[in-house]
Amino acid sequence: MFKKLLSKLGVGAAKVNLMLHQPHARLGEKIEGEFLIEGGTIEQYVRKLEVELHLIVHADGHEHHRTVALIPVASSFSIQPGERKVCPFSYTLPIHLPITRYGVDYVFVTRLDIADGVDALDKDAFRILPPVPLEKVFYALEKLGFREKPTSGKIKAYGQEFEFFPTAAFRGVIEEVECLAFFEEQGVRLQLKVDVLGGLFGLGETELRRDVFLGYDEIDDVEGLAQKLHMLLQEMVQQPRLHTSGHEVWHSPYTAHHTEYHVSPSHHYHPHRHSMMGTIGGFAAGMLAGMVAEELIEDVVEDAFDIDDRAEDMIDDWFDGDDDIDIL
Repeated sequence: MFKKLLSKLGVGAAKVNLMLHQPHARLGEKIEGEFLIEGGTIEQYVRKLEVELHLIVHADGHEHHRTVALIPVASSFSIQPGERKVCPFSYTLPIHLPITRYGVDYVFVTRLDIADGVDALDKDAFRILPPVPLEKVFYALEKLGFREKPTSGKIKAYGQEFEFFPTAAFRGVIEEVECLAFFEEQGVRLQLKVDVLGGLFGLGETELRRDVFLGYDEIDDVEGLAQKLHMLLQEMVQQPRLHTSGHEVWHSPYTAHHTEYHVSPSHHYHPHRHSMMGTIGGFAAGMLAGMVAEELIEDVVEDAFDIDDRAEDMIDDWFDGDDDIDIL
């Protein structure tokens, strides 16, 4: 009786530990691992075992958590005193999440829902790496002497924005380059915003915008990609510009064997999305809709988005419809 009372308080109760095979993965990749469930001092009934993937946004001195995936694993089983159960874990990362950067972290929270007792929890930090094509774009910029800012990776209205500053050829000419990445079936579309030092007639700062599409074959050739990006940036800072309301609007197209569009700063940009692809960080941006993205006001965060309606699309059932654990 005393042991039962203690177990209800969490003392001598069952425990769970998620052991991931790797501490990081890229968007769209499968994560694998296994659960180790250990019985306590008495027999206990487990209502369910599930995992939540939490997005953690650090802003304004606070941590703001959002559940981006609810992963049911098993339900309705008993665990005997001292018994050990092991079961597999497998989950494929959605492609629209922001990658791990400054102010953006992830943690897997495993919950063992124990009837008439305190739930057993386990937390595992996890890093989401850039997709390979985006990583190659970053590498091409690095070859041009650009370095990613420590604060790069903020979540904006349409996705995750990355910021770079020059250390070589464009130093003293370009203040920074900002970009959003939109993945399509045939390649990656970059929305670029380039802040040029000096501005019109050497006064102030000029903001230039370009939308450039890069095919996957182009991206695979990192040397060639670096040359294309160099040509584009050089053209943007050298060609004549029209000054409009404190911004710069281009009139000359960039022609490097791919499609290019101009984006006026006075209009909202709504990128095209392929049904199988999308915007890096776009899912999180949708979750944070209606918020002041730069400050992530805490009161608004609580009411900004209800993830339950989307949870069904992110479930991966590893028991082929049978969520009961019989023998592990």
